[in-house]
Amino acid sequence: MSVFSDKRVFGIKRKNSSGIATAGQVCANDVILWVIFLLPINIVLHGAGQCFVAIGLFAGNVIGWIFLSKRMNSYVEISPKKIHNAPELFAARYDSWILKDLVSVVWIFTLGLILVSVLKVIVSVAAYFLGMSETICLAVIVAFLVLATIMVDNKLMGIFKTIVFIMVIVACMFMIVAVFYKMDVREILNNYRRARLAGGTSIYLNILYYDGERLGVGKAISMAGIGLGCIAMPLMYKGVINIRDVKELDAGRIWAIVFEGFTVLLSSMLALLVVPVLYPDSVYPYMNSFQVYNLMLKRILGNSTYAYAGRFVILMVFIIAVVVMLESLMRNICEHIRGLIPTTNRAGKTTKLVIDISVVVFTGIVVFLIGHFVEYGRERVIAGSWNLCAAALAAPLMCTLMYRNSTKTGIYAGLISGILAFFAWNYAPFIKNSTFVRELDLSCGVVGFVISMVVCVLFSMFTKKNRKDELEIFDRMMADQA
Repeated sequence: MSVFSDKRVFGIKRKNSSGIATAGQVCANDVILWVIFLLPINIVLHGAGQCFVAIGLFAGNVIGWIFLSKRMNSYVEISPKKIHNAPELFAARYDSWILKDLVSVVWIFTLGLILVSVLKVIVSVAAYFLGMSETICLAVIVAFLVLATIMVDNKLMGIFKTIVFIMVIVACMFMIVAVFYKMDVREILNNYRRARLAGGTSIYLNILYYDGERLGVGKAISMAGIGLGCIAMPLMYKGVINIRDVKELDAGRIWAIVFEGFTVLLSSMLALLVVPVLYPDSVYPYMNSFQVYNLMLKRILGNSTYAYAGRFVILMVFIIAVVVMLESLMRNICEHIRGLIPTTNRAGKTTKLVIDISVVVFTGIVVFLIGHFVEYGRERVIAGSWNLCAAALAAPLMCTLMYRNSTKTGIYAGLISGILAFFAWNYAPFIKNSTFVRELDLSCGVVGFVISMVVCVLFSMFTKKNRKDELEIFDRMMADQA
């Protein structure tokens, strides 16, 4: 049984968040990972076709907020069992704590890999701009994550994240306006032409082309399928559990769609302006978004003292946005780890408090050690973890909240089949010693989701149905949507 039912170490208190704070907090989690960290550099390198990822992210978040958020909130309110996070939804609906723990392990693994991978990049960026060693910078950021998770109230952190998220939108708008103030349209178009882009300017700016070639159906589906990860991540579900009431939930859904729409649109526009602004210099695959935006700001603002200060402020907004996203990942990982540790009813508050703090500190130590000593392809690991989450959990979550007759066996089968499909599609050399993902140009996240969904439904159709009282709770939840 989870002990995160009151405002103690993790600052989680039911029904204490406003709609706009919840929307900002959730958006600051999954959207920032892509629109600041991963997506811009890929749009610069491959052209407007990469914007299918942005479209998928927006669509995935809209589906989550419109179709799943209110169901999650209603089920938590109606169910007699205590539900404090998404893993406990599975335990309540299917009466299986093993299933809850399995879901928690998947999220701990995937969120942990994303956390450490993003942390390693942000440490190198922050250390460069602040003029300190990467080891010290890593220790400082990890210490902040640990202390924020232990001491900062979830409501206060939500407000702070919303402010930071709005600042990101403002920073993107400022950079776009500054580009058009510094350069006229003719100069921008001429620089596109001089850059000798694959296929020319019209192809580079055409969303139906990728690297100068017509975008294939498989490639388009794979990029848009990134949005499945938004449905599979636990952050939105946690947010809607803590929201104050249905009225605030409705407001949060609207604000979330507005925030995400603006951020996806502005970040894509900004990335498409990088080439003409930086010409004759080029962007290379090993660069990250912070390096690119730093070069872009130097061209726009110049090298004066005031320009340096402005550039520093804008880049710090992006860095802080990523750091607060890391705090959300840290908080979720710690909560899921804590949920795996059994606690008897006889355990006093002091004992639970010690366990809570120990979990956070232990997680921080592990994150620091991996971040300091382990090297790997960071962007590749982030994308792989995101796709694994989509393959394993997007379909089970959708079935749990939308399919009345889904069963425990069906969810088990769907989760496991999604994981197996992810690894088989991505790594098994089935075709001429090559993998399916390379030969068919279709992502493992999309394939895993489809297989997982089919298996969930089929196994649920032919296995023992849920208890009558659980079906009544589901029916009441559905009636709430009317």
